[in-house]
Amino acid sequence: MRLMVHGRIRLQQGVLNVRITLLSATIVASMLIGPGILFENQVKAQGQPAAPRGTNVAVVDVGFIFKNATRFKQSMDDIKNDDERFKQEVLAKQEAMQAAVQNLQKMQKGGTDYKILEEQIAGDQTKLRLDMARKQKERIEQEAKVYFNAYRELEDHINKFATTYGIDLVLRFNAEEMDPSQPESVLNGINRFVVYQRDLNITGHILDTMNRQTPTADRNNGAPFVPPRR
Repeated sequence: MRLMVHGRIRLQQGVLNVRITLLSATIVASMLIGPGILFENQVKAQGQPAAPRGTNVAVVDVGFIFKNATRFKQSMDDIKNDDERFKQEVLAKQEAMQAAVQNLQKMQKGGTDYKILEEQIAGDQTKLRLDMARKQKERIEQEAKVYFNAYRELEDHINKFATTYGIDLVLRFNAEEMDPSQPESVLNGINRFVVYQRDLNITGHILDTMNRQTPTADRNNGAPFVPPRR
């Protein structure tokens, strides 16, 4: 009887040791697996998709690039200079018409010379208004084309950079600090799509590449632009 009792005790102790060993193995396995899989199981249990892994993301400040891209600024300066020349031409024509009006006021109304000059002034005024409307339309179209070409060039450089360095997603963001005294600046800051980023800004790389491919003598001797950090 004692042997049976001792045998039972020994058997029970063996089962207990096996249970303890299995429990220890489970704890160790949980520690090795880590919280990642457990978290995924919880997410799946809640019916929510798990976040994708290995996604490489970068951000770019498009506004900063437009302000500092050499080719873009040169094109916009050309449009601005052409517009200034046209404004000077308009001013000269307006002064000439004003002088013609003063001469008309000195003439006798109803006379042949009066009618001829009156019709000439009216024609010049009409032509000038049409020229100003045409020039404004041309300027808007030229600016739109410059922005279009600059953005396409920007897209091309971003595509090449992202392909080279394995970037899957590039988001547009604004690194400019909000100015509390400027309501528009505050509103733009609140409406930022990217609220926070850390060392993801590729603006300087893209801008430097764009400017290095733009022949000009005024590029700070090829020094790369450094975008503001926030």
